[in-house]
Amino acid sequence: MRRPLLYVVAALFFAYEQYAFYTWMQAHGTASAGLAHAMSALRSDPMLFMAWNDMGVFTVIVLIWLARDLRANGRSMLWWPATLIFGCPPLLVYLARNPEALRPVAKGGGTATT
Repeated sequence: MRRPLLYVVAALFFAYEQYAFYTWMQAHGTASAGLAHAMSALRSDPMLFMAWNDMGVFTVIVLIWLARDLRANGRSMLWWPATLIFGCPPLLVYLARNPEALRPVAKGGGTATT
């Protein structure tokens, strides 16, 4: 049950990202104008800046975990740039295709068995 749900959530999240990008481009006209607006908002709102930094740290942690998991299990490293570029949707598909990635790791370094 969890696997199909992850696929659906990944597809919905990807569609939402595309819609958000489209409306962002409609509001600002060009990517450079949109980025200038984003930078202005970040400089003027300390809480928004803090949230952006928090998301950045979380993203780095997830990408480090993903790279280690890919190497440890001999999986394609293409998941890493896909997650870096597209965000959550490829990561959700990866987790749906590899449910053992969600299992806790035993202290000895192997996958825990319960």
